[in-house]
Formats: sequence, structure tokens, C-alpha cells
Amino acid sequence: MFRYISHLIDDQDPVIIMPYGGYANDEKIIAQARVLEDEGIEGGEDSSIIQNLYRSFKRFETDEKENIHVEALWQGKSVQLQSDDEGYIYLNEVHGLNLNHQRTLWLPVTFKLDLKDEAPFEITSNIMKPSKMAEFGVISDMDETLISTGLDSTLRWKVIVNTFLKDSEERLPLDGAFELCKKLHGGRNGYAENPFFYLSNSPWNIHDYLLAFLEKQNFPKGVLLLRDIGFENKKKKSFLEENKYIQISNILNTYPKLRFVLIGDAEDKDPEIYERIAKDFPQRILCIYIRSVSNKEKMVSVAKLIESSTDVQIKIIEHSSEAIDHAKDLGLI
Repeated sequence: MFRYISHLIDDQDPVIIMPYGGYANDEKIIAQARVLEDEGIEGGEDSSIIQNLYRSFKRFETDEKENIHVEALWQGKSVQLQSDDEGYIYLNEVHGLNLNHQRTLWLPVTFKLDLKDEAPFEITSNIMKPSKMAEFGVISDMDETLISTGLDSTLRWKVIVNTFLKDSEERLPLDGAFELCKKLHGGRNGYAENPFFYLSNSPWNIHDYLLAFLEKQNFPKGVLLLRDIGFENKKKKSFLEENKYIQISNILNTYPKLRFVLIGDAEDKDPEIYERIAKDFPQRILCIYIRSVSNKEKMVSVAKLIESSTDVQIKIIEHSSEAIDHAKDLGLI
């Protein structure tokens, strides 16, 4: 719908690449980007409701470009990629680098395209290679875990207000969320640089919006992973086929020697997904923190799940301070 409205009121814009970051281990680089028309989405001093609504519309009416050849380059290597029918390009390649480092590395990968009748375009994205000193990794949900989105509101009307009518600088983290993430990032001595992966079921269209929120609120720098909402993405039969389970599985497979802390909330399927991850990856999950919600029925089901689980500690928290105290008891921070 957004695309058809756009064609009625807009001329064709220049084609660009929107990078979404990624992560790497000692062997491979995994990254994602999208080829689409430049909608000129920029923040500004004018954060009126009308301006925020206009910027939100522009984010969702993306004109993606399929079958576009893109060159991905990094130190000493170049590969050719091609965008799919939603404009996405996926980089999953052996990087061939000898990475002898202690601190977190941010590897620059440059995406280039050269289209007929258009000026060449290139953009560089930084890919996270975790610190050798990392004691564990952290995978955290965003929605209702770090930021209030309104998933528990009637007909989820607050989701619309927060996403479409508020600028990212107006959004605030849930109380205590930043402190919890900062302490987990630092680990036992405060300097571990434990890697962070942020997950959301929000679409890639608002990647820049959520990234701006994380940066504004000084959350640990990490990788933000969202999902595709294309029409071909039909309702899954099981959460094992859904975005969060797949993203978490990919992360754990990429770092087989690293254990993880999982943070989520009871509003969505986080408890079920996380508990299954703990079973599918034995001894890899240190603990799971689930933020409670007002829906009593959901909390009852989460409590039953915890009672039946013997694979990992799952702790329900009302406030992030409870997770901080628990993490201290475990010797994680």
C-alpha cells in the first residue's frame, strides 16, 4: 500500500544501499543490507506530530530494488552479491583475515553499486567482531524489554503512537534497562566488552529509528537484528520457524564457545523461544531474564513453563534491579 501511494505522489528517487550491520567470528562475516530508493529520511529540529508521521510514512513506503548487483569489499577481498525480490542482500562469507585482537573490533565492509544512468553509490558498514576478553554474550529483546512499545495496550494503539508519532529522541528506555545492559556488558571486572545482540520483531524499515534510540540512550554498542515483513512472510506454524528463534540460533552457531544471557519479556513468545533455545543448545545459556507484564494469564503460563524447565535458570523480574542482583549472585557482574 505504501509503495502505491508513493508512486502517486513521488518521482523516482536515487537508488542507494541501506546497511544493517552484522557480526563476525574468526572465519566468517555475516551482514545484511537493502537496495532501495533514497527517501531522504532525516531527523531534524522539527519533531512535530506531522513531521514524525511523514518520516514514518517514508520509512514504510520503501521502493526496494531487486536483481541489483552489489559489490561488497573489505580488506583484501571482494564479493559480488545480488538483491532479492525485497531488495535484500546477504553477506555470509569467509573473510580471510588474521584477527589477532583483544578488544572488540568493528570491521569496515563497503557496499558499492554502479547503475547505468545513475551516479555510483557506496557506503561502509561496521561489522562487530567480539572481544577476545568476552566472558559471555547478551541477546536482548527490544520491545517491552528495553523500550516501551505498547504491545499490551488495547488493540495495540500505543504501538502506532510510539512508532509513527514520536521521534526516536522522545522515546525513553524502561526504568533500569540501561543499568542492567551496562553491567552485563562490563562483566565481572567492568571491562569485559561482552557482545550485545538486540532483537525485535519490528521491520527492518525502522532499523535507523531503533538504532538512533540505542545510541541516544548510550546502550552498549552492538548488532540490531529485525525482521522482514514482506507479503511472502506468511504466519509460521511454529515459533521454531520465526525470526527470533532463527536469529538466536544463528548467533549461537557463529560463536560456539561463547555462553549467553537472554533477556526478554512475557508479552510476546520470548519465554517459549528462549526455553527451547536452552534445550537445543545445552550448556550454552547462563540464565534467562523475563520481564513480567500485566496480563495475568500470560504470567501464569510463564510460571508453568519455568516450573517444567530443568535446563536453565529462568527468572521473572518486575524491575531490572532484580536481574542485576541475580547476575551478581551468579558472578556474572
